[in-house]
Amino acid sequence: MSLQRILRMLASFFTGQGVSIVSQLLVPPFFLLRYANGVEVYGEWVALSAAVTYLSTLNYGIQTFANNQMTIEYNRGDVQAAKTLQAGALRLLLLLIAVVGVAALGVFVMPIGRWLNLRHVSSAAAALTLYLLVLQVLLNMLFALFANSYMMIGRMHRGANWMIFQRLAATLGIAACAWIRASFPVLALVQLVSVLVFALLVVVDVRKHAPILVPSLRYGGWSQVRPMLKPSAHFGLLSLSSFLTYQGPVLLIQTLLGPAAVTVFSLARTVFSMGRQGLAILSFSIGQEITLLIGQRNWPGLKRLYDLSERVVLLLVPIFSVGVLLVSPLLFAVWLHRRNLYDPSLCFIMAIISAVMGIKEHKYQFQSSSNEHERLATFTLGAYALMLLISAFVMKPFGILGFMFTWLAAELAQTIYIMRLNVQLFPADMTISMAPVARLAAVLVVAFGLAAWPVFASVQWPLTAVVGAAVVVMLIVTAGSYFAFGLDEVRSLLVTKVRQRLVPKTQS
Repeated sequence: MSLQRILRMLASFFTGQGVSIVSQLLVPPFFLLRYANGVEVYGEWVALSAAVTYLSTLNYGIQTFANNQMTIEYNRGDVQAAKTLQAGALRLLLLLIAVVGVAALGVFVMPIGRWLNLRHVSSAAAALTLYLLVLQVLLNMLFALFANSYMMIGRMHRGANWMIFQRLAATLGIAACAWIRASFPVLALVQLVSVLVFALLVVVDVRKHAPILVPSLRYGGWSQVRPMLKPSAHFGLLSLSSFLTYQGPVLLIQTLLGPAAVTVFSLARTVFSMGRQGLAILSFSIGQEITLLIGQRNWPGLKRLYDLSERVVLLLVPIFSVGVLLVSPLLFAVWLHRRNLYDPSLCFIMAIISAVMGIKEHKYQFQSSSNEHERLATFTLGAYALMLLISAFVMKPFGILGFMFTWLAAELAQTIYIMRLNVQLFPADMTISMAPVARLAAVLVVAFGLAAWPVFASVQWPLTAVVGAAVVVMLIVTAGSYFAFGLDEVRSLLVTKVRQRLVPKTQS
């Protein structure tokens, strides 16, 4: 287990989050300020972009499975198998790009403008924009395969940085073009060119620094492609599950309860999703390390990573979930200037769901990064489908809370199932303790118990009192969590690593 690799991945993920924030803050104002009828123009650009976004799910399964398995085979000493897998993934993506690229030409004979109710761009320009965006999504599949292949040699942060730079370049390019009021096809072309340029730069970088990663179709043949289809498709099922849990509830609430309920639910979910991003980044940052240890069959190292990362994540689960819950009135007041949209009952159960999802996402990383995801994909899809089915019956009599309790049950079931699958990753003689999760359950009961009164009473409090109560409760929760999960070992490990890096500099 390499703490240095984990910290590098952590830094890359935080940088990526920063770029995403820059994109969200920079691009929309340029549209709104520089174009006539900027609000409507930006809405039409978003609609055209969204029309092709779903294509990116085609890549999720292929490159995720391929790069994971390449890393596993390479670290077991089977370079031939790793290169054959890479060639198979490349063949599959090239076939996919050719088929979808030709099929997408159909947009030029479709009434895109009428279908999307576009008023500020002609149907011909909309069709060209859509096709260029399709090509950009397709080319990005190859870019992702090349960039993520760095994981095979334990340098995934390098590929992640290339993808971050590409997103930043595309964002700045679109912002510059929006400033000069460029047409939609030009905006789409900028995105396409940015992906093409960075894909070529990655190939050059690979040739220079890691020639073993250079993709080649000389290895294997089409017979190696078929075994990849099933596990890749199961990653696709996980992507479909995300649709069921994020877009599905919105459609159901809109149908049964109306747009006002959708707004309250979506805003509360957004608040807790943003709060959980820091926790998710920590879980994602250990993904490369999991794959490398699985490839090396280093079960003691994997168990140590499991134990240490579990302590850190479980420490942060109550801090993120209860902390965001306590400051929600402030967030609604400052962010939306609509404090009356704060619903304490909804936010309370949303915080509990967020805590369960924080646990689940950490455990999920061990299944996903080891390519042991097939049973999980089927179970997750079934759980979310059943959640929506039951919600359709309970939402009408019990309102939005009927859905919330159903959602909580679905997340709990998945978390329990994933923990069982985690145990099966290790040899039978290696015991994985459930005691930390049991301790977390006790900590959460205490934390939510302490937070209950401020959460409901703060509806009438001034914002200074809200912040004061949040600080007091979170100091108690943080101190209790630190000792409950035995973070002394993690702290000692970090201090030792820092000292090891500083000592040579001091001596010189």
